[in-house]
Amino acid sequence: MPAMPATAIIVEETAVLKPIATSIEAPASTVTAPAISELEQRLQDELETLEIVASHNADTEGWTRRKAYSLVTDEYRVHHLTAGTLRGDNKLGVSPALFQSKDEHQVMSVLHVGQGLCGHRGIVHGGLLATVLDEITAMTAIPNLPGKTGFTANLNINYRHPCIAEQFIVAHSEMTSTEGRKAFVKATLKGLDGTLLADATALFIAPKIPVAQIAEQLNHSRASTPKTPEQVEV
Repeated sequence: MPAMPATAIIVEETAVLKPIATSIEAPASTVTAPAISELEQRLQDELETLEIVASHNADTEGWTRRKAYSLVTDEYRVHHLTAGTLRGDNKLGVSPALFQSKDEHQVMSVLHVGQGLCGHRGIVHGGLLATVLDEITAMTAIPNLPGKTGFTANLNINYRHPCIAEQFIVAHSEMTSTEGRKAFVKATLKGLDGTLLADATALFIAPKIPVAQIAEQLNHSRASTPKTPEQVEV
């Protein structure tokens, strides 16, 4: 069974990007911006002055800016990994600057990683970088899959350089090919100075049946006789 989907950044209603698994999203209700601390406001202001953000804002023919997590409801935010659990001072400290190419084949995100995300002292945990790579590849794959939904089937990561905490990093993903229900994507994580921190390739697969039905099968299996992963069809 493919890995459960990484819940990707959910963008504004007019965008083509969609939640990876709508069945696990809370029903539409109140959506308000989380309270912003003094530290976050300072980092958010700094984010907007970065050259890479300014240049993508200016390139309106090539890129569209999207609002990260705009559809994550107040009720669901506490269950959302990157919009909730990992969000805040000394963690994922800003709302990312998120851009989608006009042809929907690329996504670029600028985010800030804090001290609270470390494994070794001062070095961001590799698992956090894997989460970022999973999300950024999903954001490119999903709009190009049937039904605009899918699951992470494979994610291969090469860690190239330690990622020092308390810096802005750039995540970029690009479609390489599609084959029916499969989408192949490549991605990089870099520092603002261009240092390659990690790169990855990923495979996403659109389910044969609706995601809601998959969730129903999984919930039923928990309430009855346990099933092996191979018994849950996707």
